This record gives sequence, C-alpha cells and structure tokens, in this order.
Amino acid sequence: MKFPNSKFCLLLAVFTIMVAQSVRSQRFVHSKNQNLIPNPSFEATNAAITRLDMEMQNFGIIRDWKASINSPDAYHPRLDDIRFIHKSPNFLKQFGAQEPRTGEGKVGMYIAGGPYKEGVTAKLKQPLSKGKYYYFHMYVSLGEGISNSCTSSIGSYFTARRPKITTTSKFPLHIESSKMICNTKEWTKVCGVYRAKGTEKYISLGYFSDSPKGKSVKGGGFDTAYYFVDDVLLMEMRDTKSLTSGQVCDMALEFSPVEFLVGESEAYKEIQKILDSYIQYVTIFKVNSVKIIGHADDAGSSFENEIMSAMRASNVKKYFVEQGIDESLIEIVAVGDTMPIAVSGSNLDPDSNNRIEIEIE
Repeated sequence: MKFPNSKFCLLLAVFTIMVAQSVRSQRFVHSKNQNLIPNPSFEATNAAITRLDMEMQNFGIIRDWKASINSPDAYHPRLDDIRFIHKSPNFLKQFGAQEPRTGEGKVGMYIAGGPYKEGVTAKLKQPLSKGKYYYFHMYVSLGEGISNSCTSSIGSYFTARRPKITTTSKFPLHIESSKMICNTKEWTKVCGVYRAKGTEKYISLGYFSDSPKGKSVKGGGFDTAYYFVDDVLLMEMRDTKSLTSGQVCDMALEFSPVEFLVGESEAYKEIQKILDSYIQYVTIFKVNSVKIIGHADDAGSSFENEIMSAMRASNVKKYFVEQGIDESLIEIVAVGDTMPIAVSGSNLDPDSNNRIEIEIE
C-alpha cells in the first residue's frame, strides 16, 4: 500500500468529502423509520379515487391527509389518470413551476388572512408522549406564479382531535418559520422543537389565524402568498442537551461516507470533525443501533485490506465511545475491498474506497 507524505492531503480529502456529500450519500434509514408523519412526501395516493368533481378540488387524491380548511392543491402525476367532471386548463400551472423537493408529489396552499387561508391535516402514526421533545421540519417554496407577497406565518399545529378550522379561527402555530420565506427557486426548511402535552394525535400544516406576518414581493401591501410544501418530518428527541431550537435545526440529518487516506486508519481531528455530526445525531435522537462498516481499496492482499478496514471501523468506534455514545449500541463490520463504490467507469476517485460508512437505525 502507498502512504501519504503530507497531512495537507488529509485536509484536502476531508474538504472533498464535504463538497461531495450529496453525490455519495449513503443509506440512512433512521429518520425515515422514526418519522411520525404518514405519507410525509405526499407520494402515496388513494387507490379508490377514480373520479373527482373538479380539478380545483383535487386534494382527495393524497393518502392519509385531509384538507383542514378550504381546498389545498395536490400535485401528483396520478392526477392525469383521474376523470374530472370539470377540468380547468392550466389550473395548477398558474401557481408556479417548482419541482417537488423529492419524489413526484407535493401540495400547495394559500397562506393569508381571512377566507383565503388553506391547510392540511394528518393523523400521526402514534400519539405524542407527555413532556417529550419532538423535532419537526417541512420544506416550503413560494409559488411565484400567483404570489404577490411572502410570509413567515407558516408552520405546524398539533391537536388531540381532528381540528375544526374555519375562516375565523385564531389558532396559534406551535412551530412557525423564523424568517420570511420569499424564495421561489429553492426549498426552505421550516423547523423547530415542540414539547408535547401528551394528548396530540393530529398535525396540521399551514396558518390558522387572521394576521399573518408578511411583505410584498411585487409592490404594494401584503396580499396573496401561496406555498408548495414537501418532505414533512416529526421525530422524537432523546434529549435536547440544552440546545436551542435553532441549533437543533442546523444539525445534519443526512450523512455521507467518511473517507480515509490510502494506508491510514487513525481518526484524525479532521475526520473527528465529520464524525461529530453523527455523534450529535445519536446523542439527541432515539437510536437503536449504530453500525460502523470499514472499507479499503484493493491495493494490498485481501487479508491486508480486511485488517485495514477493521482498524478504521475500530478507531471510529473508539472515538464514538470516548464522546459518550453507549458502546452497546455500536457494531463494527470489516468488509475489506469487497464493496467498492468507485469502480471502473465511475467518476469517483478510486481512493474513495478507503472509507467507513455509518448506518443508524
């Protein structure tokens, strides 16, 4: 095996990892399994629906969700299969062309005072527990086609029963955006931490009072603000560890493999900095297991590569335990050079096979 002659190479490798995270994301199932929101990305549809009255009231296609007030809009390829009694040409196109953040489904709703406000409601997979803290986020994007304004008055509202929301309701949001969301090109995360009373079984998304905060984006006073919503997450926290809501919302929730230099197995400070994101996640959320999988390239013999991958996994485990992670949660696996991610024809550096992957469940 070849060995590096400069720690500068390590710094460069770590920087490369951080830049390429979205390219080489690994399997991460914990937040998906722990999510208390049914159909969180609005992908699943009601199979029984074959006909709707009109395209302007199409939300009935989305499974597990109901309109909490007025008629929010569903955006889904399956709408093309429905025989609408009344179909308005280009109805959905007027709101904007923003693609779903993930998958193919999203919803849209007006966020404004008086009769124009809209919202959606779903029954949680299980009731919230009294005194427990819950992490919440959803992604929103302003619909540029119809919106004259933008607002920060959008978020989530928790109830024990399916809420009866009317145009005159004045229900305060439990989690609300901390800033004006005026971006029509990208998705913005609305995030916060909620402490449960212990009776909550339903979540509603939108705005349910009569005085939204907002500003004009096209001149004039505050008026119509229409938002797309996608990727809703509600997950129980183990302990807030005295973190503010903003600090929790800034945590990493998606992770990538951690690369090592060729011939190196020690968890240097630069690698520890990346591992700290995993450790923070494991510390705060309810985690059942942490599997650390060591990998190596094929520069040496199969036996040498297996030893190297085992050393990498063991050193990462050691760091986790030193930082207070329960050792009983951690399993290490050494796979040597048997599971490369950089193969012939790949645009990845072959040295990327010198890595560890961490699976949290």
